[in-house]
This record gives sequence, structure tokens and C-alpha cells, in this order.
Amino acid sequence: MEVLTGAERRRKWSDETKIAIVAEALADGVVVSDVARRHDISPSQLFGWMRQFREAALATIALPPSPMFTPAVVDVPVVMPSPAPLPRAEPPAEIEISVGVATVRIWGAVDAKMLAAVLKALRVLA
Repeated sequence: MEVLTGAERRRKWSDETKIAIVAEALADGVVVSDVARRHDISPSQLFGWMRQFREAALATIALPPSPMFTPAVVDVPVVMPSPAPLPRAEPPAEIEISVGVATVRIWGAVDAKMLAAVLKALRVLA
């Protein structure tokens, strides 16, 4: 037990003593207020020491450099638009020629040579 006389109540704590008290407070299942009461300090003083030593420990750890921006590569599947619907095909052209009892029907596109050959054949038959 320490008896203090006078108006000032400040005590000088060595770093080793502070570290020992903080280590005691950090043990599993320990209540910080109980540790502070045992050492005759306020809980806020003990939390201040804990924060002080935590910040000092974090300052000594080499932190990775801050992230830098890099180009992002996104693999997006290419969605091909559906093909435009084909224009409705007109029904195939139809030519029907009747000469006497003979009837000739031609479906589809007919070029001039084919038509000339058909007409010539019909003239021969007529």
C-alpha cells in the first residue's frame, strides 16, 4: 500500500510496471475494473495504457503499401443479338400455260432461256 501526502496524486509508472498491469488486464476472463482497483488506478487510465501499447505495437508492424488502382479485366460472355427475322418469302412464282389439252405449270423463278424452251416445246406440240 502506498500513502500519498499532499495535493498532487500523480504517480510515475515505469513502462515495465504498465506492461505487467496491461498484460494482467488482457488475460482471459479478467475484468479490467477489478485489475484497475487492485493497482489503485482508474479503469480509464488502464484503458489508456492498453490503447497506448496497442498503437505502439501496430506502429512497429510493417503495413502493406496502400492499394493502387489496377485495370480490371472482366470476362463478360458475349451475347449475340438474335438474328433479324428473315423477310417473309413470297410464294414462288407460278406460270401456267394451257394449249389445247396440254397444261404446263412452272413454279419458282424462271429465266428467259427456260421460258423460251418451254414455249418452243408447246409450239411443237400444238
